[in-house]
Amino acid sequence: MALYVVSIWQVLGIVIGLAGLAYLLLAVRATLMFRERPETGSEPRPGVSVLKPVYGDSPTLYQCLRSFCEQDYPLYEVIFGAHTPDDPAIAVVNRLIREFPDRDLRLVVDGALAGPNRKAANLANIMKTAKFDLIVLADSDVRVDRNCIASMAAPFDDASVGAVASIYKGWPIDNTPSRFGAAYLNDWFVPSVLVDSSLRGIDFVFGAMSAVRREALDAIGGFEMLARCLAEDFSMGRFVAHRGWRVVLSPYACDTVVAEKTFAEMFRHEVRWQRSERACRPFDQFMSVVTWPLPLLLVLLLPQPSIIGLAIIGAHIALRLLLHVLVRRRFVIDAPSEIWLVPLRECACFFAWAAGLFGNRIVWGSETFSIRAYRSLMAADERRSLEDAQLSQRSKAPLGTR
Repeated sequence: MALYVVSIWQVLGIVIGLAGLAYLLLAVRATLMFRERPETGSEPRPGVSVLKPVYGDSPTLYQCLRSFCEQDYPLYEVIFGAHTPDDPAIAVVNRLIREFPDRDLRLVVDGALAGPNRKAANLANIMKTAKFDLIVLADSDVRVDRNCIASMAAPFDDASVGAVASIYKGWPIDNTPSRFGAAYLNDWFVPSVLVDSSLRGIDFVFGAMSAVRREALDAIGGFEMLARCLAEDFSMGRFVAHRGWRVVLSPYACDTVVAEKTFAEMFRHEVRWQRSERACRPFDQFMSVVTWPLPLLLVLLLPQPSIIGLAIIGAHIALRLLLHVLVRRRFVIDAPSEIWLVPLRECACFFAWAAGLFGNRIVWGSETFSIRAYRSLMAADERRSLEDAQLSQRSKAPLGTR
């Protein structure tokens, strides 16, 4: 009986291992096919409003915000937004306004809260002053090069595009926890986005940076509606797609600061991400175990080692290290290549994933969100979108067929 039980666990390990290898082969292929293709501002395009919610101060804040003031784009504005007049980020914003008098830079200080999601509420306040119909949203810890706005605006040349998503890479501050955190973004998040978009396209955007057409944003109720959501980025992309617009992945990738001070802080952050993913896409979050199965493979296949089991573990580690190298060649990663940490980092990813399987509440700052309530909100929007589509079809049908 004992031998039978062990053999069952070994079969499970082999199945998980083969699934993990299949994913890594897809990730290697998708990474090899990806090319960053930054646009230039030479092509005539409409004006762009860049919305930058700010909160607090950090050693990299000035550098990140400044990168949006030096864009190679003929017509754009940058609107910074804070909730309180004593926010320390305001001093950095005012410094930039003085430094770039020829740029259209503005600051909005408004304490209004359209909902519990404070970032989306801040965006709702900023949006009231935006002049243009193409909107770029970027967190205060995002750093870009001079081609960012041109690259984010280019997909909107297609009138069917309602939103644009941008992959973001980890840019760590100089400590071990932040480098460990950046490794998750660069070695696991980036390839998973490439695989996902290559297999089934994309119908959501990412919080670090995205872009949306004003008409599409208005159609979903604006940031006022998104302020009710747990994940305003995922919700915006999904709601825009539900209204019939296309969501596309930009070939441009930005940098986002990873500033975790301790490993405990890093782990809590990643568990929150996993729970947020479970709230948005529960099946995908569960199946993502194949992207970091190494701890399971060690537990299931090493107690009674076999040639097949050892080959699977060895192939998994080899492909993961290859992917580490390829991502750094395809993307400009401003972080040290600590390849020897990759297996250890995968174990940390797995435990954050496992912790994210449990719990109904997500604590974000001073707010607590319910996963069940968020799923109900998403389901209600899907029903409204279906009803709207049916009404639209009936209104276009010949009178005799109604």
